[in-house]
Amino acid sequence: MANRLTPQGALPTRPAVPQRNDTQLPPHESEAITSIPVTPGISQGTYGLERPNGFPSSRRPQQDKQDYFPRRTAHTVPAQPPAVSPLNEITLAARRGEIPLSGNILSVTFTLPQLLRFRRGRKWELEHKYHCSAHLDSLTYLSSPESPWQHTVVAWTGEIYNVTDNESASASQEQLQESVPASTTTSLGGHAPGDEDVGSGETFISRKSKALLEEKLYNDHIRTVPVWLADERDITDAGIKLKGQSRWRRYAEHDLCALFHYKQRAPTDGHEAIVRWNDYRRMNEAFAERVCEAYKPGDIVVVHDHYLMLVPELLRKRHPGMHIVFFLESPFPTSELIRCLHRREEILKGVLASDLVCFQAFHYLQHFANSCSRILRCKATSEWVEADETKARVHLTVLPSGINVAKITSLAYAPSVDKTYAELLKLYKGKKVIIGSDPLSRFGGVEKKLQGFKRFLDKYPEWQHHVVLVQITSPATMADDDGDNIVYARQVNDLASSINQAYGSLDFTPVQIHNQRLSQDEYFAVLRLGDVAVNTCVREGMSTTSLEYVACQRDTHGPLIISEFSGTASSLEEAIRINPWDVSQVADEIHHALTMSPKERNQMHKALYQRVVQGNVQLCVSSMLKRLIDVLKLGDSGSFRNEELLSKS
Repeated sequence: MANRLTPQGALPTRPAVPQRNDTQLPPHESEAITSIPVTPGISQGTYGLERPNGFPSSRRPQQDKQDYFPRRTAHTVPAQPPAVSPLNEITLAARRGEIPLSGNILSVTFTLPQLLRFRRGRKWELEHKYHCSAHLDSLTYLSSPESPWQHTVVAWTGEIYNVTDNESASASQEQLQESVPASTTTSLGGHAPGDEDVGSGETFISRKSKALLEEKLYNDHIRTVPVWLADERDITDAGIKLKGQSRWRRYAEHDLCALFHYKQRAPTDGHEAIVRWNDYRRMNEAFAERVCEAYKPGDIVVVHDHYLMLVPELLRKRHPGMHIVFFLESPFPTSELIRCLHRREEILKGVLASDLVCFQAFHYLQHFANSCSRILRCKATSEWVEADETKARVHLTVLPSGINVAKITSLAYAPSVDKTYAELLKLYKGKKVIIGSDPLSRFGGVEKKLQGFKRFLDKYPEWQHHVVLVQITSPATMADDDGDNIVYARQVNDLASSINQAYGSLDFTPVQIHNQRLSQDEYFAVLRLGDVAVNTCVREGMSTTSLEYVACQRDTHGPLIISEFSGTASSLEEAIRINPWDVSQVADEIHHALTMSPKERNQMHKALYQRVVQGNVQLCVSSMLKRLIDVLKLGDSGSFRNEELLSKS
């Protein structure tokens, strides 16, 4: 099926609402932009005690400082899942004629939740992963019998490459796994060659093979509708020719992901930026068209992350009454950086066509609202942004992602993991083990962890030869046009080598870096093994590993040290928080964690475990949908339409 570009047109008029006396952003009156730091990260508690949805900050604000947003009564997310399911509430609301909802959810995400292979004989194979992705956990939950919703995923197939036989397919799969960003649930493909193959840089998918995959994905337990990305001239009745497939990632990873993590690219002549943007726009249009093919009036559409920031507006143009949630798993930077973004207005307006926008942490929400105020001149508070032209209110909320604790625990304590765990215990007998799992890029903060560990060994010499740092690294999530990731990886390896030379011996290596992808059993065995877990990220939306570490420490109660620049830090109040730039603090907190009494360890873990369980994936999904229902009941959002308009959509 050809991906036609969505017709461009004016955004349909959205209903106006009476003006309210809500407090506006403090900088509204000023043309200057001075109040928000450009330095990476803002310490927890900067903006006060109370945040939207009842998630408290970790420290009291200084009394002489004005809050970034004046406080008002906030919507509170319950500690436990609601007694009445959202589907029951939808049914009741629909009967009363309040909200015409169908009970169906379309999750729009960049790449397939399945791992994809195409073996010899033209047979597609699907695999599933059950760790390292809170996003995947949410898709799995919505598709499970536990969920009261009907659920369909709309996602790109991911890159599909040529393979020759089963052996090379496996090798190709491993190679692709190393090259795919760890933050995305990416399909990893291979295509068996045949008469239709057109070259090593291209892959041809016949019409029959395409239909077989679509049928297999639709009948998978995570029902999925694939998006095929290709140029119009490469889509024929015979099939689809895939080439230059990585270009669909380019703008999201080179421009958006980099800037969202406080990395500004060097200026260019502008041509490459235009090419990247055009591909990004065409990709979002293809997604929007695929969603519209599956959409029925009353469905809820949840669009995920920075790859698809134009999709809400494209959908709103086609279906003014659509109920749209945009869920940002990534961090969101200050307005000073957003102002530097190529096509900044289009990105913000794309998201503002949603009814509800969800963020991982409160300061990400603040940065978004402030960017809309400064760049688009929209009215904004800590709870909503009012579109300048239509006066429709886009509601904002903080909703940290959760994991499926029960599933993670069952996987982590499987017999196969027990065996691997026992082997690791023998290997590190008599040693304390510090673990970390981070992307090998500057915002992952691995070098800061090594610097802190080096300072720890120097400041507390009694721990020398008694502590091992086991660091797992994953591929970087940003494009590496300037070679910075290569330079950074060399820096990390050099620093690790210097520590091993200074503090190691022939039979002891204090820093062990594992660049290869661990198996599921190895991953969970390492999480169970760790006496302490350390996260020193410079910037991230959330840390799934931190949540999974807490779940895997049910027996040994290992402390968690987490960077205050992680979006997850705000929802793990009892964890030890650090500023990764403060090397001495990192060293001191490692010592503190290793010398905790069993009672302290137990108390910390009990509190963290309770937070992870209470904020699990079921609550995250239910809270998001309950919040959307509340927004729709207000009647001031973009999708609030009468049934007649909905039926015409």
